[in-house]
Amino acid sequence: MTAHAPIMRAQTPALEERTIAEIQFSPAQPLDPSDLAKALPFHKGDSFRAAEVARAIDGLFATGRFDDIVVEAEALGEGVIVRFRTQPTWFVGNVAMQGKVVLPPNRAQIAAAGQFSLGTPFHDQDVAAAVESIQRMLKSNGFYNAQVKPDIQRDDKTQTVFLTFTVQEHKRAKYEMPVLQGQTGLPEGVIVHATGWRAPIIHLWRQVTDARTSGGVRGVLAKYAGQDRLTAQVDLRKVDYDSQNNRVRPTLEINPGPKVKVTTVETKVSKRVLKRYVPVFEEGAVYNDLLVEGKRNLEDYFQSQGYYDAEVDFRVQPPANDLETIEYVISRGSRYKLVHLEIQGNNYFRTPIIRERLFMQASAFNLRHGRYSEAFRRKDEENITDLYQSNGFRDVKVSTTVDRDYQGKAGQVAAVVHIEEGAQWLVDRLDIKGMNQIAETDLASHLSSSAGEPFAEVNLVNDRNYVLTYYSSHGFPAATFQAAWQPSGTPHRVNLVYTIQEGDRQYVRDVLISGLRTTRRGLVDRTLRIEAGDPLSPVAELQGQQRLYDLGVFARVDTAIQNPDGDTDHKYVLYSFEEANRYRLTLGFGAQVANFGTPSTTSLAAPAGTTGFSPQASIDVSRQNFFGLGHTVTLRGGYSTLEKRASLSYTQPRLRNIPGLDMTYALLFDNSLDVRTFASKREEASVQVSDRFSKSVTGLVRFAYRRVSVSSVVIPVLLVPQLLQPVRIGMLSANLSQDRRDNPTNPQRGIYNTADVGLAGTPFGSQRSFARILLRNATYYRLSGHLVLARQTRFGIIQPFSVPSNLDAQESVPLPERFFGGGADSLRGFSFNQAGPRDIGAPLVPGGPASQPTGFPLGGNALLFNNVELRFPLFGQNIQGVLFYDLGNVFSSVGNISFRFHQRNLQDFDYTVHAPGVGARYQTPLGPIRFDIAYSINPPAFQGFSGTPVQLLQCNPNLPPSALPGFCQSSRQSTGRIQFFFSIGQTF
Repeated sequence: MTAHAPIMRAQTPALEERTIAEIQFSPAQPLDPSDLAKALPFHKGDSFRAAEVARAIDGLFATGRFDDIVVEAEALGEGVIVRFRTQPTWFVGNVAMQGKVVLPPNRAQIAAAGQFSLGTPFHDQDVAAAVESIQRMLKSNGFYNAQVKPDIQRDDKTQTVFLTFTVQEHKRAKYEMPVLQGQTGLPEGVIVHATGWRAPIIHLWRQVTDARTSGGVRGVLAKYAGQDRLTAQVDLRKVDYDSQNNRVRPTLEINPGPKVKVTTVETKVSKRVLKRYVPVFEEGAVYNDLLVEGKRNLEDYFQSQGYYDAEVDFRVQPPANDLETIEYVISRGSRYKLVHLEIQGNNYFRTPIIRERLFMQASAFNLRHGRYSEAFRRKDEENITDLYQSNGFRDVKVSTTVDRDYQGKAGQVAAVVHIEEGAQWLVDRLDIKGMNQIAETDLASHLSSSAGEPFAEVNLVNDRNYVLTYYSSHGFPAATFQAAWQPSGTPHRVNLVYTIQEGDRQYVRDVLISGLRTTRRGLVDRTLRIEAGDPLSPVAELQGQQRLYDLGVFARVDTAIQNPDGDTDHKYVLYSFEEANRYRLTLGFGAQVANFGTPSTTSLAAPAGTTGFSPQASIDVSRQNFFGLGHTVTLRGGYSTLEKRASLSYTQPRLRNIPGLDMTYALLFDNSLDVRTFASKREEASVQVSDRFSKSVTGLVRFAYRRVSVSSVVIPVLLVPQLLQPVRIGMLSANLSQDRRDNPTNPQRGIYNTADVGLAGTPFGSQRSFARILLRNATYYRLSGHLVLARQTRFGIIQPFSVPSNLDAQESVPLPERFFGGGADSLRGFSFNQAGPRDIGAPLVPGGPASQPTGFPLGGNALLFNNVELRFPLFGQNIQGVLFYDLGNVFSSVGNISFRFHQRNLQDFDYTVHAPGVGARYQTPLGPIRFDIAYSINPPAFQGFSGTPVQLLQCNPNLPPSALPGFCQSSRQSTGRIQFFFSIGQTF
């Protein structure tokens, strides 16, 4: 029974005014003690009154936790026992799916088909309806023989029901030849091909899915639309299932309708423009709303082309001879150019603040005729008015004068926006009434309206929203807010009164977690940060949900308040989980085309690299939620002709439950062949702690211990044993980055700074000692429209110390640890890693003659790069052009950094190389595809060797020149003036 009428079993008149000796509930009452005291108007020891029992029944029903209540009263000596026999209300908890589910549909879609909402009342009859709904979904996806078995588990303490639906899908059905009804006008095979239900060429019928069925109908409509039959109708009348063959036969009723011709009158417009701006082509239908939208779009198009007075109308001709004609009547008027836009009368706001809110815009590089129309003018006036009124200028007036023949030149337009600001209204005093449980100081500093601040109605609305949100987030869902104002007596000043009714405060009774399988409950509790006794806050509830999603281990996190409408102050907060797949596989493929190469054991020609093609492949395998703690184990591999890399990492996020504080342990193997001089091998173990200090600032501290070695060495001087031996490097480093770019993959504005500092030394087990600093600063400015100026500067130092006695300072830094530069992402005046010092020949023994120079790059201990790019639209929205200017170099040491333009001689590489160039960017979902071509103004020249490594060894510097073979002759070479690059992603 659910009526609120009192149900009494006893002769209550005989018990009136007796003392209540005991109050019993059967079964045990589920309410929090404070909520029970609120619902019951009497207690043990009070006098028994039937009227109060009736009030108690109403109060208990109001809690929403009872479906039926019967009260029994019986005498106990001189007293009364009051016994409440209740039938509890059950509430929906977790809804889970079991069994093998083949996509589509996914588990979340199947669960949603049951139409259960977390925290809402549950009724047994809902289960049968849910099973029927799930089976309909499965049938629509081809599982006609699927079986769905429900299982219901109840938690008496919390009145929560947990539902599990076990699905057995069996085999998915396939399509067969559909039944076509109506005057199709197309061959049957063409229509079947348009549905996509049968694979082309092999003509095998595909499996049934709901998306494929509806997509087939859209495919037929698109086929007719491609023939300009925009009014075609294709209806899926029925779907017949053949259980014997497990086949589905759809029935389509088709009415192709007449062909539709969209044309223009008075003004010629290309079909490409019509298809872009008249939505009947995109929608594949002809409705009056779409035609009106096309009218507005065409008016906007012509106004953007300078026809500010353009007027567009349309008319639909009745169908005749299987053709329906839609005519857009376009009167362009004269063509204008908005050459001058001025703002006058503004004192409170600076002109740039107002200008950025205007639709009107004077002609510029990317807007040839400017932008003006009467609609734009009215909208701009409204925007300026709203801006001033929101800052207290209640009497502001905005108007615009337009000069159609500006400075006597026909077709030129000037617009002047006139602003009469008027007086600014201010708040004299603000009184807040009704705040009893919240301190006024907690709110006052966040209000838009306070003494001395501008007075505006929009500020009152903002204050109302803030106050109610604040109260709701602190457990007052029924709080109300009223604002009133009156003149204060001082001209243009008002007194405000805010009246707040707080209502009852609600609290979290407990947090109910369901759906966890692998994840540990402690991880969820630490992440939620919601406990019993906290104020009931929807804001905290949703923030906890977001933090749980941020863990990356859940596919779905649902949250709700159980029994939200019940009259109780202590409520359960529910979280229902569906864990994500624990394994993730990612494959990647790409390529680079540029001047680069690999070490060669057969030829020393082209030390500056040769044109090459480097295919790339990568694989990432991740095991998420390791041990149920939210940790991640990742195995990464990459392969290309330039680099082979493999790594294994273990990431522990939210260290000490601090968001953004992560610890990572990693093992790395890397074999790089991107420097012509040598191949480098790196075997490394590292531990890293990273933290996000703010939205834009992150930092990390990292300790790495690695073994670096070189192979495929092609320069004899590098055969010195000290340089060939593997070296152990222990380095402690720190990195700080600030990223305020609007879009990291293709920034238009913002700033990006990084600072990386490292120290290698014997205290860390390192065989070499040096300090390393690498700084980067990049800024992005939107000049106008889509014109972007981007610049980047990078500066790096490697400073060795405690140099071994048998090496000089530069040689003490292992080759793989030195700076190398040049290429698509650094200095485009060089091919990959070709900047900086090169082999000029050196004594094989101290004091001896120099060996034969080869010109191969050796890397340096300092770098300075500067890149400037002007990015602009080239063709449409997706193709961007770039003009760039790169300068800089890799230097032998920080003391040798120089801005000289010319080399002193063929042994001098410590000077600045300049390289202007052009490029193009094609925008894709993965980032821009990039092509750059650079011209090096002053590329370095050097002495090279065109023979083989074996021949180079025969060029003994101890022999007289007459005894040397003929091939022991150096040749003057250069890195080249033209460099080109093809890759993915912006340069910086």
